[in-house]
Amino acid sequence: MLKLRTIWPACLTLLFTQCTSQHTGELADPVIARVGEHELYESQLNALLPSEISETDTLAVTSEIIDNWIRETTLIDQAHAILSDAERDKSDLVSQYYNDLIIHEMKEKMLFERLDTVVSEEGIEKYYQANRKNFELKENIVRLRFFSIPQDVRNHDKLWRKFKGGKEKDLFAMKRLCELSNSNYFYNDSTWLSFNDVLKELPITTYNQESYLNNNRFIRLNENGYTYFVRILAFRVKNNTSPLEFEKDRIKNIIIHKRKVELLQQIEDEIVREAYANQKIEKF
Repeated sequence: MLKLRTIWPACLTLLFTQCTSQHTGELADPVIARVGEHELYESQLNALLPSEISETDTLAVTSEIIDNWIRETTLIDQAHAILSDAERDKSDLVSQYYNDLIIHEMKEKMLFERLDTVVSEEGIEKYYQANRKNFELKENIVRLRFFSIPQDVRNHDKLWRKFKGGKEKDLFAMKRLCELSNSNYFYNDSTWLSFNDVLKELPITTYNQESYLNNNRFIRLNENGYTYFVRILAFRVKNNTSPLEFEKDRIKNIIIHKRKVELLQQIEDEIVREAYANQKIEKF
């Protein structure tokens, strides 16, 4: 990091007090700002600066840091001036905050060492079947494939026939064409998507999603220099039960969170039991 005084304009540098040791004549840590008896030193200021900052930005960032320090220090001084000793005494709060922090850190460390984050497919399906009523769709979802083909590519009609035919080799060729053209596509038949998200990617206009999904399987659209080939493979409308495939990640997170809560309680119980066993605890 560049030393602050080497990159500041000279007119600003002259404003700072550079204290010199009486015994050695060496340059001490310059004072940058003062509020009452409180002083901000250059070394403290340098420690607050971002590790990577351009000379252009340094002046503005440094000025903001100094202003914030002055404001906070002034407010603290005023708080000490108008509050009583009892009102200023926050030792209990500080102590409780410290205790909460170190207990949290201990639990997180033990969780990291002991929490099993592997959830089997069988476990996910078992949870899903036992809680189906909790998986109601809030929006329409679809499984689909689509490719956006640049309009300057030849033989769109031929490509459209191959797309509708659905042969793996033809679909893979279209995928490669999109990659080479840097155009958008989606080719993962097993993944469920929010239809609202799909509408952000495709130039489909509809005022009734359910009717549109019920009446369209193959869709061909032209817009903004691209021809869009779309096939709706399956769909589920809102207020019906959400499919397992759409909920897998959510279920996995639910199961892991449940394990975490149970393990945290187990850790606390173990620590207290061990303390009793080692006669560290006495009740009077």
